Amino acid sequence: MKRSSFLAMIMLLIPVFAFGDTVKIGLAHVFSGPMATFGEVAEQGVRLAVKRVNEKGGLLGRNLEVIKADTEAKPDAGLKAVERLVTKDRVDAIVGIVSSAVALKVTPEMDRLKTPLIITHAMADQVTGSKCSPWVFRMTWSTREALKGAALLAKSELKSDTWTTLGPDYGFGQETWDLFQKYLGELGPYKFVNPNFSPMATKDWKPYIEKLNAAGAKGVLVSLWGNNLRDFIKQANAEKFFEGKDVICVVGGGVEVFWALGFLDMPVGVWFGTPYWQGANESPTNREFIAEYMNLSSSQVPPSYSAYTAYASVIMYAEAVKKAGTTDKTSVAKALEGLRVELPGGPTTFRPGDHQAVFPLVFGRSSDQASRSGKRYRRLTPLKIFPGEDLLPKPEDTGCVMKSLN
Repeated sequence: MKRSSFLAMIMLLIPVFAFGDTVKIGLAHVFSGPMATFGEVAEQGVRLAVKRVNEKGGLLGRNLEVIKADTEAKPDAGLKAVERLVTKDRVDAIVGIVSSAVALKVTPEMDRLKTPLIITHAMADQVTGSKCSPWVFRMTWSTREALKGAALLAKSELKSDTWTTLGPDYGFGQETWDLFQKYLGELGPYKFVNPNFSPMATKDWKPYIEKLNAAGAKGVLVSLWGNNLRDFIKQANAEKFFEGKDVICVVGGGVEVFWALGFLDMPVGVWFGTPYWQGANESPTNREFIAEYMNLSSSQVPPSYSAYTAYASVIMYAEAVKKAGTTDKTSVAKALEGLRVELPGGPTTFRPGDHQAVFPLVFGRSSDQASRSGKRYRRLTPLKIFPGEDLLPKPEDTGCVMKSLN
């Protein structure tokens, strides 16, 4: 036998993955503009998950690899980023999406792209409702879930009977206010007055602080997030806005906001909602996750929910591959349905009816106590933890009609 023929035969007998073939995870997130911090933090969570999976032998003998794409937090750019990951980079799955507008643009297209997508951040109810897809799963809370939790919190922990709001001037801001009125209105004779919505480019928050004060409401629902929330809190605290008010920042419980404001610019007594807070679960799994994250990121900052949901999405995907015994996209999407995994934030299940993750949700009150590690920032204590199943509507009530995968 010729040497060349012998080598060719040997090559055919060696598994393809032995020559560097990897399982590719696409990270579609925002890496530019004022919200780029969310993408950077999410990437740290993804890379920690990839490191852990690879250290344990990878998936079916193959290492995981991360390929990034910038959605710019814009619908058209987001869809192009996802399409590029699928068609050019040939990823096996995608995690990410911070903006609900991007999620609503991308979700219907996943039936065409036929690739599992696990959304880490976008909360729009339609994603697991009227626009649900057999290819799309959500690893964060939905808007309805968060606002029902906020309403139950207002009823049980706060005394205000009149509420106003400050939210971003796009669909999410109006939706949070509508849902808060619905859920809290079902719990008692509350009044809702003079809502305020601000452009994402807002820098000067004084006019909005004045409008909120003029509304005469002692209860204020704030649905700002990211840099907008950080800047509003700093300016409002300087104006002593929070004194004598019940304030719920419904999606504000990102540790990066607390870290940026430090101890002096963050007021005491404000409630924050979050799908993950590092101090809410004392399990060994969570403690190990926090320690590894801080070591990998070379940072004193513990993981925020942006890092956690990205990390958790990769772990859920890895467990689905193990369950399916293959990286075939259709098989993995089927394996994700109903998958239950013990994660650092608590036991988590992708329920089959709408692909919404079910896990414990956290609300906490900013206190006069400092964090237990790193830079001084205010701890959330006490914490109020809601089981996810108590806040979510039933799958049949979401508007989701889930198609079957062939």
